[in-house]
Amino acid sequence: MKKFSDLSEREVLAVAISGEEEDSRIYMSFAEDLSERYPESAKLFEVMAEEEKGHRHLLLEMYEKSFGPNLPPIRRTDVKGFLRRRPVWLTKNLSLDVVRK
Repeated sequence: MKKFSDLSEREVLAVAISGEEEDSRIYMSFAEDLSERYPESAKLFEVMAEEEKGHRHLLLEMYEKSFGPNLPPIRRTDVKGFLRRRPVWLTKNLSLDVVRK
């Protein structure tokens, strides 16, 4: 496991791209889970997921201009000190208040 300060610029961008993709999937999962009970809140999570996709696209363009098309296989979980999240499947059937946190 690497410390963040030991990452190259290429690896930092790759971690950021991976993080945006993961966050988008998490928000879409929340949206799907909330859609029947809280449709307005689900729409908010859908919007957030789309924003994350946009961030990923911008970062990916930046990466490709500097380093080419091949991303190194590194994620936040490979970097010491990053927040560890519970798997999304463990968040099923959470209340709206818990999801908002």
